[in-house]
Amino acid sequence: HEAGHYRATEQESVCVCVRARGRGFDSSAAHVFVYLNSLSTAMSGHYRSLSESTMGSPGSGKDPLDVWRGWYGGSGGGGGDDEAREDIHERTLRTVEEHQTNGTRSSSSSKGWRERCARSLKFAAGRGRSERPWESSMSRGRREEGYAPIADLPPKDEEDASLKFKYEVDDMMRVVYEGAGVRKIARYNEQKLVRDGWMERKVYKTTFLASAYCWLQIFLLWFLAGLVAVLVYGLLKACGANAKTVESLQRGLSVSSTIEIFVAFALGTYIKKTIDIWWELRHQTLQELMNVIADMCLRMAIYFPGRHYEDKHARETIMRYGILSLALLFQDAKKVDVWSRKQVRDLGVLDLSDLQREKLLTTREAALLHNVPAKSQMCWIWISSLFTKWCLDGRLPDPLGNQDTMLVYSEQARNAISIILAQLTTQFPLSYSHLIIFFCKVYVTTLAVEAGVTLGSSLLQGQTNYANLVTKSFVLTVSPIVYQGLLELKERVSNPFRNDMQDYSLKMFHARLRNECCGFFKCALDPPYTTAEDPEPSRLPPQYIERQVNTAMYDFDAY
Repeated sequence: HEAGHYRATEQESVCVCVRARGRGFDSSAAHVFVYLNSLSTAMSGHYRSLSESTMGSPGSGKDPLDVWRGWYGGSGGGGGDDEAREDIHERTLRTVEEHQTNGTRSSSSSKGWRERCARSLKFAAGRGRSERPWESSMSRGRREEGYAPIADLPPKDEEDASLKFKYEVDDMMRVVYEGAGVRKIARYNEQKLVRDGWMERKVYKTTFLASAYCWLQIFLLWFLAGLVAVLVYGLLKACGANAKTVESLQRGLSVSSTIEIFVAFALGTYIKKTIDIWWELRHQTLQELMNVIADMCLRMAIYFPGRHYEDKHARETIMRYGILSLALLFQDAKKVDVWSRKQVRDLGVLDLSDLQREKLLTTREAALLHNVPAKSQMCWIWISSLFTKWCLDGRLPDPLGNQDTMLVYSEQARNAISIILAQLTTQFPLSYSHLIIFFCKVYVTTLAVEAGVTLGSSLLQGQTNYANLVTKSFVLTVSPIVYQGLLELKERVSNPFRNDMQDYSLKMFHARLRNECCGFFKCALDPPYTTAEDPEPSRLPPQYIERQVNTAMYDFDAY
């Protein structure tokens, strides 16, 4: 712990086992269980008995890391799979909370043991949904504090506790852990990145350099260069080529330069158009959808500012339907790049149970959406119909004007969703994409051939041209990374609604919208002009729809 090799990665209650040799412990290996949620709460009797029977008590002589792996279902060896361990930790957390809810308490001996461990390790932890800064990873053996904006945190109200996710924050990036091994970069530190952050492992792992295909392609190109070098050496030696022939051969190797001009131009326009679409997707169409949701909630805060159930239910229903539309948009967008039934099951693009757990969808609403295409657009039919009902029930001021306004909002949101899905489903023509990719591959293959010819001819000449050989080798290594990296970048940003680390985070958007809309509702409940004598906020009186009858249309004398 003091060396920084062990750290608390869970912001909620997790059982952590740490090896501690010496440092005030009587045994050679101490079993330490720390409840990160509350060190003041004693260990439950159930876990105390379970730990002693399954893992052995402190001083039993068992290696704590081995028994820890065995308890969590892992195998021996090194660190293992972090994502799998976190999922196991989450399941353990649910079991721990169940026993805490049942009111189990620990004995005094286990309490004293826990306190001694806590004093020795000096672990301090808090729940992730607090307003204080998030605790991040250890750096050089000491804990540092990270920060995430309050607007992007999960709601801290108990009634909004259905939205659960965590931030992993350090001085390089702020990452949203959405669960099930899915992580999304919320923001990275550009100042640190342009200085020394580009060398950090966490940054490297998010780039194309972490791809096995990147290095496999370089290895194959070098293998091709070596094969060409052997063939050139053998052919030139068999033909009895002299130094002048070798020199003219090396000087004429300029095919790659000609191809590079076309590839650079075509690939540049290819990538630029994709980045423009990605930028427009985020800052125009997607932001327009979220702006419509926020604008409707602002109106709801003004029209329904009361504290009673009817007003609260009206406000939260519109907010819930709006956020539900955003969540269903992510599901509709993921379907675009699903190619098998297994991917459907793994990504859950047809599963609405997660939305039900987050209280965005009721059971009846889920049944209504079953087998309905474009589910994200259907929510705006519900919103428009609900406003029509409120207008007919006399719950809105100026019902006809508000009905028209809300219909315009619904149309704008539906159009934004439709444009987003159209942008995702519309690809560049296959022949165009194939042409660019084909010439990128031809270019790097030509580099490998030229490097092989240079190497083989230099060996025959007896006097290696090191400057030319080093240049060819450098270009052969760097160019595939650049060109293949740009092609991979284009593919990744073409659909930013997937589960890649650099894609959009639905959990963060959900929290941001909910916090913003709930802020509207809270401010409308207690505006500054209210007093103790008059605590109620002002509201326009609701009206029924009134229509004037044109008497010229009727012949009243006939009746």
